Amino acid sequence: MKDRRKSIFSVLVATTLVATIAPPANASATISGDERFQPSVTYDLSVTDAERDAIHAEVEALAGRVNSARAGDGTYNPLTLVGAMLDGSSYDSISRGGTAATTYPFPVSNTSANQNEYDRKVAKLAWVVKLATDLGFPVVVQRQADKYVYAEIGDPDAPEMIMALSHLDSPTSSVSAAQLARWRDADGNLGTPGAYHSPYIKDGWVYGAGIQDDSGPTLATLLAAKALLEAGLPLDRRIRIVMGIYEDGGPGTPTAANTAAFQSIPYNSNPSFYDNWAYKNLNREEMPIAAYTSDSRFPVIVGNSGSVTPAVSMSLAADSTKAFRLTAATAGVTLREGDPTLKDIAYGSTTQIASRAIFTLDVAGASSAERDRFVSAITAAATTKGWLPAAPGTTPKVQTTITGDSLTLEINTDVAMEMPTPQYGKNAVVWGMSLISQGLGAVGGTAADLELKKAADGITDLFFRDGVEGEAYIGKYMGIPANLLRNPNNGTPNLTLALMANINSETPTSFYTDATGNLSMPMYVRSMHVTAADSSQATAAATAAFQAKGFTIGNLGSPIGAGLYVTHDNPLTALQFGSYQASINRSPQQFPDPYALRDVVYPQGTTGGTLASNFRNKMTAFGAVIPGNERWWHTANERMKVDSAVQMTKIMADGMVEMARYTGPAGAKFMWADMPGLNADRADLDLLDVTIGTYKDASGAVGANKLGNQALLGATSFNIPMWNGRGNSAPTAAAFALGHEPGGVYLPLTDPEFQSSTYVAPMRLEFKVERPGHMSDAAWAKFIAGGYGDFRFNILVGGQVVPLAVPAGQSADKYFSSRISATNPNAIYLSVNLAITDAPYTGVQAKLADSKTDLYKVNPTYLASNPDPFPGRGAIEQRGFFQFGDGQKNAEFSSPDAVYVTVANAVTDAKPSAVVKKLKGNTNELTITVKQTRIDGSESAVTGTFTINNNAAGTYTVGDYKVYVDTKGNTQIRSISIV
Repeated sequence: MKDRRKSIFSVLVATTLVATIAPPANASATISGDERFQPSVTYDLSVTDAERDAIHAEVEALAGRVNSARAGDGTYNPLTLVGAMLDGSSYDSISRGGTAATTYPFPVSNTSANQNEYDRKVAKLAWVVKLATDLGFPVVVQRQADKYVYAEIGDPDAPEMIMALSHLDSPTSSVSAAQLARWRDADGNLGTPGAYHSPYIKDGWVYGAGIQDDSGPTLATLLAAKALLEAGLPLDRRIRIVMGIYEDGGPGTPTAANTAAFQSIPYNSNPSFYDNWAYKNLNREEMPIAAYTSDSRFPVIVGNSGSVTPAVSMSLAADSTKAFRLTAATAGVTLREGDPTLKDIAYGSTTQIASRAIFTLDVAGASSAERDRFVSAITAAATTKGWLPAAPGTTPKVQTTITGDSLTLEINTDVAMEMPTPQYGKNAVVWGMSLISQGLGAVGGTAADLELKKAADGITDLFFRDGVEGEAYIGKYMGIPANLLRNPNNGTPNLTLALMANINSETPTSFYTDATGNLSMPMYVRSMHVTAADSSQATAAATAAFQAKGFTIGNLGSPIGAGLYVTHDNPLTALQFGSYQASINRSPQQFPDPYALRDVVYPQGTTGGTLASNFRNKMTAFGAVIPGNERWWHTANERMKVDSAVQMTKIMADGMVEMARYTGPAGAKFMWADMPGLNADRADLDLLDVTIGTYKDASGAVGANKLGNQALLGATSFNIPMWNGRGNSAPTAAAFALGHEPGGVYLPLTDPEFQSSTYVAPMRLEFKVERPGHMSDAAWAKFIAGGYGDFRFNILVGGQVVPLAVPAGQSADKYFSSRISATNPNAIYLSVNLAITDAPYTGVQAKLADSKTDLYKVNPTYLASNPDPFPGRGAIEQRGFFQFGDGQKNAEFSSPDAVYVTVANAVTDAKPSAVVKKLKGNTNELTITVKQTRIDGSESAVTGTFTINNNAAGTYTVGDYKVYVDTKGNTQIRSISIV
């Protein structure tokens, strides 16, 4: 391969996908001394401490913190995180629905019924375009005025792209008539017209529609990318921030047929979300290799959970004549002094766990001493836990009052917690039951025999053993086998058990009926079990545990996870989980709430769909709610702490960098190519199961006997199954396990087109090449200039080396390409074009073909009477490909044993040394040694020995080197150099 502009080098260290991430140095009391569970699939993080510090510093510089502000008042910088969140929420981008047109460009309807949806969305998106442009993003793209915008950073020639896709709108549920009456303006007035899109900052909180769902987090992703742009850290992949605007109640999605009348998409089907349809179908944008949406929770959401909601009950009727009997019990959302809007969190889309509980006991038959012992025991226990005393100006977490013969115990945990994450604790009913257990125990006598004591003891043992919550809410103390508590691959809790989690009103909910003595608490159980057998075993154990404590419990059944965004063993989950941990562990003082929960936080399922459900095995939900923080969405007075917004942006930026770096030695750009007799329609990332862990290191397969005088620069192997359809669904683990079998996620081998077609995957396979530590600046400069010879690509098939050689008379530039990293002066990249067919291997053929990397293609029928709206897209270019079969026809594209690249193992550094040995008379012996370091880091030496008279100064030939020796006197070497 002659006349190549650049050559490459790769450090010869095998890159491994699975590696151990050390647990945090400081163990939390939440795990009660037990060894913390470690997922089996972990990830070697690439972001260094220094890089993380630099990222966080850039985020702080862009934060734009202010103590108080109102949108548009001029007191804040609009090009900051806080400024963007305020300005963004000032647009009324509530998704009120309507219908989309049936023909291109499919404009959203603009009627009084949807309050001019089109105009409102166009206005906000125009603002986003200006914001991204003013922030200095080098790429800002909008295809249609009323649909998504994306901004991108990174080397435009990088073959792979990672993505953050979220939405800028808010749902109508937060602006119903009842909700509008609850919205407060910046002056605290209720029901002010337009209050929901008049955002403000007060007491460290940003208020406004979409602040947490999802305009605020979406803009945080944009500012996170801006921080990375400023930091200039090394990236292998491009980073794209896509900002949609129709997630919550968008317009009706055009049919697949209507879409296909404009856009030609093989194997077309509609995503469930409008923004995903616009991105994937309408404009057929590039698919990411990995992605996230910021529309759920940290550390990472892997899919949707199954569910069951039994009641946990016990009769306390036997206590009816006894002192300290329960007469009333209610639960609600915690109170917080000076925070009148906190109650509004109860009206969100997911019910709250009881963060406030009020127990009323009849103490008519109790002596004053018994009453005192009860209260004293509760006060002492609460003080030991740090719940008392209350700080000035705050609502006490524990209060006991006695009025006549009625004793009231009120618990306020201070943090509102929601049903999907009970493992984060702060369940007021559980806290109250634990205190009642201790109080009745201190009273003794007949109080210790109460059914209430039995119930309190049972709840305490199941959920608050040793005064610790956390893992108890995934069934740790319910007799569930340890191997069934979490998914072994990623640590996702198989069950979460949210006791008393039906709080959806500001009026406390009763869970005790005095007339019947019936204590009954709803328990929201969410399952991510993979198999019904495992689920059945776990739920049976949980049922038995409640029954052993004297409770009756509704049928738990055998719920399993409803659908996975990514498989449990996908390295993307391990990457994001590891990155989240590293973010909070690096600076605990910046992340106090999430750091306090670090020992119980793992990937998990969610209770509702997200945009990730339409990007099969390539997208998770990563944010926006941080463990330990309150979740505000789909409700009046939506808000987020400024500190939380900054924390979220840091975590997102860290995760983006990690995702934008190669896991293994290579990456690839898939493309379409016109190759006679071959079907390239499935060579589309949306139809291929490609993840960040697909390209594995294969240097071990290329032995020294395959190299000769060449240095191995990089080797990879891979296997890529074809999906059964576009990635617009979230299959169950069972469907993933079926693979190509009926009902499986991959293309069935009985598919008629599969049987009649030979599929081909044209790709630009790129190797990352990093400068080795032994190479000097001068040697590296010479190397990337091609000064050490040409590179050679080969494949290894059945132990045989097959060179990938350009046919005589053709240009190597058609087949090969290289690029220098825009962000890392110590890395370059080398690519080769391959066309791998799903067919037996019969050798390699070099072929020229018309191809394209942008798969955009307008339907010819549409083009017959309409102009192409984007004539620059879908451009055809002639490229050269090395075509070969992958060995067997199995609906998968597999590499040979290895695809690898080499270069002549030239000497890159030569260091001379010399010694003089005195001989008889005036004769001396000069020995010169030149130590050589080659490209692969190996060392050798050449030596020359010379007999000289008197002074040894002079120039000597040693092997291929001319060596000049300078002396002081006859025998002392002053200096030595190669000339």
